[in-house]
Amino acid sequence: MKLLEGKTLSANILADVKKRAEKIKETISRPPILRVINYYDDSASSVYMNLKLKKAAQVGIDASAIKPDISKGKNHFLSILQEMASDEKTDAIMVERPLPDGFDDWEFWKKMPPEKDPDCISADNNAKLYLSKDFSSISSGNFFVPCTALAAIKLLEYYGYEFKGKKCAVVGRSAVVGRPLAHMLSSLNATVTLCHSKTADLPFHLKNADYIFLAIGKAKWLKENMIGEGQVVVDIGTNFDEKGSMCGDADFDSVSKKVSAISPVPGGVGPVTLAYLLESSLKALEWKVKK
Repeated sequence: MKLLEGKTLSANILADVKKRAEKIKETISRPPILRVINYYDDSASSVYMNLKLKKAAQVGIDASAIKPDISKGKNHFLSILQEMASDEKTDAIMVERPLPDGFDDWEFWKKMPPEKDPDCISADNNAKLYLSKDFSSISSGNFFVPCTALAAIKLLEYYGYEFKGKKCAVVGRSAVVGRPLAHMLSSLNATVTLCHSKTADLPFHLKNADYIFLAIGKAKWLKENMIGEGQVVVDIGTNFDEKGSMCGDADFDSVSKKVSAISPVPGGVGPVTLAYLLESSLKALEWKVKK
């Protein structure tokens, strides 16, 4: 069984980001500036947010978090977003999910400035993503793409896996991971089944896939009896088990005995996602300077 750890790939990406951040600081006399909006301290995304802030500092990106007062409502949230959008010294904006009820909607997606949107939240960047027919267009760097979906693909490519003609089961249809990942895999000429809670005969789709991508947010959901032999499992889930330890959507101890390769949680897709988020934050300033 091959362990698809992501720390090595992440370190390679971040080393490049650090060099580029130093270069652009020499050019404009300031570092790239990233602002992160986060409402909930106890969410799984907050764990990664704190890592982002720490890693950002290590590679020369000025990153800080803002925790709005939830009692001030949606208009306050949108006003913060608008202020950041017009601020010349805010290069990139990340909004941690989950958001309060009613915040994560069309009004928010339209107001998210696409040129400062490193994780493809804005309606504009999403439109460009879904209108792209091939992966070269998606990865060309002309717009931002969802970093978690990109990280899952790049992690497999790093280990030499190819996608053309492969059967991929993506479990989870969220707009954040599942749906964009399915589209991106399809653009790589894989045959994709997007599975969800209403999928009929889910075990059939799982057992007949070459690659299984898990993005449902249920701790240790995938069990050994749900999969076939020698498959590749990419675990994108971030959960906490009954002991309070971080874990993925796969029951790692049982599933790892049957698969040919699996990504761990933590230490798999997560570090690569973080690296691409910081690279995208740097790109936001690079593109602005180039213009």
